[in-house]
Amino acid sequence: MKKIILILFLYSLSFSVSKAQWYVQYQSTGVIYDVRFLDQYTGWACGGGMILKTTNSGNNWSVQNFNATFNQIHPVNDSIIYACGYYVIYKSTDGGDNWIVIREGVNQAPILYGLWFIDENTGWYCGDRSVMRTTNGGETFIDSMFIDSNLNDIHFKNDSTGNIAAWGRMYRTTNSGVSWTPIILPVETEVPFMERLTFVGDTGWTYSNAGKVYRTTNYGLSYDSISLIPLYGLCIEFADPFVGYAGGWDGKIYKSTNGGFNWNLSLNIGVGSFVSIFSYSDSIVWATGGSGKIVHTTTGGLTFVNNSVSEIPKSFVLHQNYPNPFNPSTIISYELHNTENVSLKIFDIRGNEVSVLVNYKQNAGKYNIKFNGENFSSGIYFYKLKTKNFSETRKMILTK
Repeated sequence: MKKIILILFLYSLSFSVSKAQWYVQYQSTGVIYDVRFLDQYTGWACGGGMILKTTNSGNNWSVQNFNATFNQIHPVNDSIIYACGYYVIYKSTDGGDNWIVIREGVNQAPILYGLWFIDENTGWYCGDRSVMRTTNGGETFIDSMFIDSNLNDIHFKNDSTGNIAAWGRMYRTTNSGVSWTPIILPVETEVPFMERLTFVGDTGWTYSNAGKVYRTTNYGLSYDSISLIPLYGLCIEFADPFVGYAGGWDGKIYKSTNGGFNWNLSLNIGVGSFVSIFSYSDSIVWATGGSGKIVHTTTGGLTFVNNSVSEIPKSFVLHQNYPNPFNPSTIISYELHNTENVSLKIFDIRGNEVSVLVNYKQNAGKYNIKFNGENFSSGIYFYKLKTKNFSETRKMILTK
């Protein structure tokens, strides 16, 4: 049903996007459901009846047509790529130039929405009430336990422990997918449907149809509801523990710079749905959907975004950085009641100024600034926010 709803939204409409932020790399007459890159230059996308490949960061895409619909694609390395979809599993051993049909047909493969491989041979597929595992590159498959749900995305951190995003709840395994334990999410006003999940180490995020963003810090043992995006959520992707992107209906992509606790609108084409996002870094990002488009940014979309006039803070506030302690980066958040000349500076424990993050006029609003301590030694530091009539200093700890 989710695919039918999506197709209804994906009709053709031209739009313009600021070249400094997002721009269209490819326009298809069909639907593109997924995009993933192996490095900054080589990537693949897939969708209705096609698999696409680029070797120059998406400036050009070659297209192969198939009599199949692909929902996800997973490059293991520059030779081995797997793709799955509606009753099909395909594999390439030459970088996507040629494809082998591993399974095809209703009796051979269910509707598959997600896949994940930890090496050339070992991987998992999930879909319509089904999870399958292969340890020999798709020559044979082992069926998992029956799960009465749409299983939409899957991720493994090693050969035993993995997570699934599903309709109504999450699932977790510690025995290579032989059995799955349901993980109940914090209560919503409606049943949460999750389409995608993303992990950076043991920290992961998923995004529900009700707009709730959930985060885990223990690789799926439990989740907290950390924020709300005013959007029917379809995809989410974090490049590092701080910078993430979320997309959904109405052609919108939101960006967070503090681990998903706050989000700002980064792209709005006003039509279609974004169903897949891939972040090579915190600024180099691709997204698919939106009337069959592949859009791209090399600047991370919007960097610092202040709130609208209706959301002007009632006072000046400097928040405690998050995370704290940190290694190597942290987010410093603050609020401005008026348009002011602002300085935000970092000092070491001796009071020496070691970094200037902000030193210019800013409009009233809420701001999130990333401080990278990669080139600094472990220890106690202080950050100071100063305007004409406000000054506050807080302590933070860098641990390496």
